[in-house]
Amino acid sequence: QSSSVLSDNGRYRIPNDNPFVSTAGARKEVWALGLRNPHRLTWADGHLIANSIGLHTWETVNIIQKGANYGYSLREGNEALQFDNHITALPEADRIPVQVTDTVTAGTVVPTYPVIQYPHKPGGGDAVGTGLVYRGSMIPALRDKYVFTDISTGHIWYADFKEMLAADDGNPRTMATMHEVKIRWKGQVYDTMFPIVESAYHARGGKRARLPGLALVSGEGRADTHVATDASGELYVLTKSDGVIRVVSRPR
Repeated sequence: QSSSVLSDNGRYRIPNDNPFVSTAGARKEVWALGLRNPHRLTWADGHLIANSIGLHTWETVNIIQKGANYGYSLREGNEALQFDNHITALPEADRIPVQVTDTVTAGTVVPTYPVIQYPHKPGGGDAVGTGLVYRGSMIPALRDKYVFTDISTGHIWYADFKEMLAADDGNPRTMATMHEVKIRWKGQVYDTMFPIVESAYHARGGKRARLPGLALVSGEGRADTHVATDASGELYVLTKSDGVIRVVSRPR
C-alpha cells in the first residue's frame, strides 16, 4: 500500500504515486486527463477502459494509462481539433501542452489516442454508451470481447479485447476492429436496437410517433441503449426509452 497525502479539504487521502502529486498547481487527484466526457468506465484484467463522448466527429474507447493526456480540447479521436471546432490532420510534431490550470501549462506531451473510434455518420452514432468485457458462458462467440453501444442509435458492437490492448501502441492510426452485433427479436434480425425499442415504447403506451429525444445520426428519437452483466457475467441490454431490460441469449 502506497503512502498518501491529505486532500485539500482534509476529507480523504491521495496516493503519493498519483502522476500529478508533485506538479505545482495541479489537482493531486488526477490520474489522466484530456478526455472530453468519459461518462462510462469499466475494468478488465487490471486495465481501466473509458468510453468518451466526442464533440462533433468521433466517439472513442480509450485504455487509461497513468498520467496520460488524451488530447481534448486539442484532439478529437485521432485528429487535431482546431479552435473553431473543426478537425484536421495531426501535425508532424504531434505534441500538446500539459494544461495544469486554465492559464498554467507544464511542458508538452505526445497525446495518447483511442483504441476504438467511430464517426458521427450513418453506420456510426452520436454518443458512445456503456462497454464491458464479456466473461459469461451463454454466448461463446462474445467471450473475452469488449461489447459496447451507441446510446442514440442503439448500435451494439464488439471488439477483441486483446486487439484493443495491442492497439494501445502509441500510433494514432492503430485501431481495434469493430464488429456489429446483429439482434434477433421475435423472429426478425435487426442491425440496431432502435426499431425494437420503438415497438416496445408504443406497446407500453408511448404517445409520440417516434421515440423521445433527438440526435444527429439517429434523427428523431433515441433508443438510449446500454449493456450490463449480472453476477455470473451474462449480458443484458438496457434501453431507457422503453424502460426494458432484456437478457441476451445465444441464437436458437
